[in-house]
Amino acid sequence: MRKLIVFLLLAICFVYAIPSTYAADVGKKPLNEVFDRMVIVPYDFQGKAFVNGQKSDVYEGYRMYDRNGRVLVPIRLMGYLAAQVGTNYWDVSWNQQKPDEVLLTSQALHKTIKFTVNSKTMLVNKQPVALDVPPQQINGRIVLPLRSAALALEKKIDWLDGLILIGDESVDLQHPQTLAIKDKIKKELTDTRKRIDYEKAANPIAKYGNSVYYVKSVYTDREVIEELYRKEDGKKEVKVQVSGKPLLHSAKVIGDELYYVSIVNNISELYAFSFAETKSRKICTITEWKPADGWLDDIMEIDNELYINLHTGDLTMGGETLYKVENGALKKVLSAKSLIKFAKDRDNIYFTDFRFMSGPANNLFLVDNTSGKDTMIGEDSFAYGVSRTFTENGGVSYGVSEALYIKDGYLYTLGYKESDPEDKSSVYKINLADRTQVKLTSPAKDFWMVDNQIYYIDSSSGYLHRVDLDGGNNQVLVERNVLHAQFHGGNVYYTANVSGTSSNLGQLYRYNIANKQEVKLGGNSINSFYVGEAGVYFISNGYEPGVFKADADGRIVSLMKDNVNNAVLTDAGMVYTLTYKEGVYSGK
Repeated sequence: MRKLIVFLLLAICFVYAIPSTYAADVGKKPLNEVFDRMVIVPYDFQGKAFVNGQKSDVYEGYRMYDRNGRVLVPIRLMGYLAAQVGTNYWDVSWNQQKPDEVLLTSQALHKTIKFTVNSKTMLVNKQPVALDVPPQQINGRIVLPLRSAALALEKKIDWLDGLILIGDESVDLQHPQTLAIKDKIKKELTDTRKRIDYEKAANPIAKYGNSVYYVKSVYTDREVIEELYRKEDGKKEVKVQVSGKPLLHSAKVIGDELYYVSIVNNISELYAFSFAETKSRKICTITEWKPADGWLDDIMEIDNELYINLHTGDLTMGGETLYKVENGALKKVLSAKSLIKFAKDRDNIYFTDFRFMSGPANNLFLVDNTSGKDTMIGEDSFAYGVSRTFTENGGVSYGVSEALYIKDGYLYTLGYKESDPEDKSSVYKINLADRTQVKLTSPAKDFWMVDNQIYYIDSSSGYLHRVDLDGGNNQVLVERNVLHAQFHGGNVYYTANVSGTSSNLGQLYRYNIANKQEVKLGGNSINSFYVGEAGVYFISNGYEPGVFKADADGRIVSLMKDNVNNAVLTDAGMVYTLTYKEGVYSGK
């Protein structure tokens, strides 16, 4: 049995028709407003599609077929496109024992649809529905009639000058904003370039002065060798010599140094590469761990002290150990199943642990920094630093939050009561002296402590709120569905999209905390944004791809117009690689 998890958007279908008049499109939305909530494929399919606003490459030589004025699409192509989007899912089954049948099942909608090759009848909840064109087998692939699939799956399909638009909302095909972006979308989807082969891809790490640093991997039959490179403006790349076999995929830039683990004579050692001196120095030997044991989870500096978190075993049965670098050696700090976050308070360390095997509750601990003894704190049956979501089919999913703050004898974290299925994560304030706790906010997706105030995203509305440290003076700052937020220089930078949509894309805004002014930065939905000393940057892989910078007045400057693969923000500007072109690039 082969199964593909598929969203209702599976419906890629249309009938050749003349676009409706502008008057008939009244009440519909222009394409730019629903772009990040749709699947868009060209009839002349060349391996690329827009899925929820993202340009996506689809391989395996899929194509669409025209039979008597009807379009048919391979079930696996539909499955790929549909699986990328949405919150309601279909289960698509094809059984080798019954090779002419395809069964679509939606648990949430209590609906099944059965197609049979060469049959002009599909079964919707076992009731026969006539088809104009039957499913067929072409070149060894089962293809389904798009029009009929759309009707069964309750999707809306529009045809726009060679583009198939699939979504929950019909598009105003004659709107000026639709026509303004049509050719841009077609240009991106007819891009014949292939993605850079993973063996030739580089991963950007840092920029120091005029030098860009990045990692390349050499693949052999036995292992993957990671190599560090440096390239100055206008010069050829230079391989940076480091000791042993470095694990550069888990390296961490701290200040003007790159911290990494390397294997020297079969021993794990921690190093720091100085960008200023272009050489490495040994920090300590790691006798407690080697790469075959697991992986390096993180390297971090807190209060001028260096910490390293090492994972041993696999995700299911393994665990993590946090060490502090002390006098040229590693000193064990704590053990966890999966360390979410830790915070220091004098001689004590507090941490949250995501223990998904035994249940997320009772996961907040205090570690005595002198004795090393850990004690569970918090209320019984509460899960801290964890969020819980119930799915429509009755399942449960969990997420983690690294928001953990200690101030004036109190600890602030997300929390909810695991034993209460109605309870949702909110911000809690825990008195570290008597271990009592107080709920400060309504249900929250995430929160930040900035300038002695708490900012949080309300789970229901998505609005950005602010409260005092005792939970009082609750104010709504932003009445938008906020996705991601960063605080810098007295401003909140955030992406927001239409409330209730599943897309992770959003438009970028800046809210000034002092004057309460909101400014929209850029007009299109973006993939990601970066805020730092070098400025505010954002990346789009939509119909106007590229790297952009927002200046202090909100004006947008285009640094590069192409699809971005990887990017990192440094104090010297952005460093990035492209999806369809080799090399490492930078811009400020």
